[in-house]
Amino acid sequence: MQIDEKRRGDFTVTVREKKAPLAAARFREMVHSGFFDGCSFFRVIPGFIVQFGLTGNVTRQKQWDTRGLLRDESHVEQPDWNARGTIAFVTTGPGTRGTQLFVNYDDNHPLDAKGAGHSPVPFGRVVSGMNTLSTVYAGYRERPKAASIKARGDSYLTTEFPKLSYIIRAQQVAFVEEPF
Repeated sequence: MQIDEKRRGDFTVTVREKKAPLAAARFREMVHSGFFDGCSFFRVIPGFIVQFGLTGNVTRQKQWDTRGLLRDESHVEQPDWNARGTIAFVTTGPGTRGTQLFVNYDDNHPLDAKGAGHSPVPFGRVVSGMNTLSTVYAGYRERPKAASIKARGDSYLTTEFPKLSYIIRAQQVAFVEEPF
């Protein structure tokens, strides 16, 4: 994925199907559809996480929301931990994963202890570009609100939070069956 001109850089995520097959499939589908192109990093908590996955295109977001929530992973063959650089869909309880994702800035093992359906399930890892993610603008922290992003999109983000960092483009660069 490429980050905006102000903080230009790339980061690469390796998706691990065995870690969370449903999440991995949803992420690939979102990448291929162009969902992440132009998405902001709207929640940034230094030392904890960077969150994205709400598009400023209100119509596109509604289309994805009408698809419904992502089912919980019923069988994770090789679970991963919320360690530095892992990526997972945001969850607030069983059956609540939608389009929002986060990357762990640090080892966040307390997230693993919440229990089945409550814990975020990592499906991949940032294999290059964590330094790029560390340059994402963090000054707004948790102020941008998901409901306002969904309702007003880019007009809300650019007016209220002009310094946000954005993903320019997300693309799949290779598909390799990983033995781990």
